[in-house]
Amino acid sequence: MDINTWPIAVKLSFVIMPFVISMSGFAISAYITLTRHYQVVCSSVTSNSYIECLKVTWGGSYFKWRLMLVCAIGGLVTFPWFVLRRGQVDAEELKKFPPKLKRWLAVSTWLAIIGFAWMMFAGLVIKISKV
Repeated sequence: MDINTWPIAVKLSFVIMPFVISMSGFAISAYITLTRHYQVVCSSVTSNSYIECLKVTWGGSYFKWRLMLVCAIGGLVTFPWFVLRRGQVDAEELKKFPPKLKRWLAVSTWLAIIGFAWMMFAGLVIKISKV
């Protein structure tokens, strides 16, 4: 796969799209952080000691830390099996998490993961095509 033979528009799209995808996920998380949904998200997870520690440390301070807290909770709700298996969160609490916010957090998390994976793949393709 030689990227040098691709049309310029395809090359630009291939390199720019992962950033667009990742920034879409970031925008959803930022929206949750800046609105009343932030309090709902934070109050919906109380059984995880790590999240509770993050709330105390990061919760009331700057936007950056609040956003990181929302992203941590997004990972928790998107991949509940990881913490449920270890017994680090109450299953009933996750079932009671607001479905609309759970969907938003899952979409945000997946967009970030897909964007990051695409960036790594694009970097690999560019590096291989230089050889």
